[in-house]
Amino acid sequence: MTPNPIRKTAILLVAAMMLPTAPLQAATVSRQDNAASPRGWSSIAGKDPRDVREMARTLPLSDQTTKDQPWCGRDSEIETALQHDFGEAKVATNTKDTALWGSDQMGTWTMVLQRPDDTSCIIASGIGFNQQTSPASYFVTAGLGS
Repeated sequence: MTPNPIRKTAILLVAAMMLPTAPLQAATVSRQDNAASPRGWSSIAGKDPRDVREMARTLPLSDQTTKDQPWCGRDSEIETALQHDFGEAKVATNTKDTALWGSDQMGTWTMVLQRPDDTSCIIASGIGFNQQTSPASYFVTAGLGS
């Protein structure tokens, strides 16, 4: 399987955000602060996640386009990447098609649009995930909840 350059870029960006820039103790404090105040980003800089979600409903698979778009892939490919690369598991769904994935271990979270055509698209992601925090707060942080 040829590596997907968009997926590889997304993984590298998240990995770069997770690199410690201070001693371990400061990183631990920072992670605790992040958990108390989760932060998130749209998968397209400058676009509201609600707009990205609507756009993603009709996007082709990422490996079938040359345009800049959120990472869209087969459900199993997205699921495997989130589980393997970030230790994330599906936590909740706020609508019939938008799911929150999160990892206490990595402190990351991801919003995934699940389409009826066995395709999913990453529409937002962030840091500061904590299993003890209500999933609704992550949907609000991503601009996808009230």
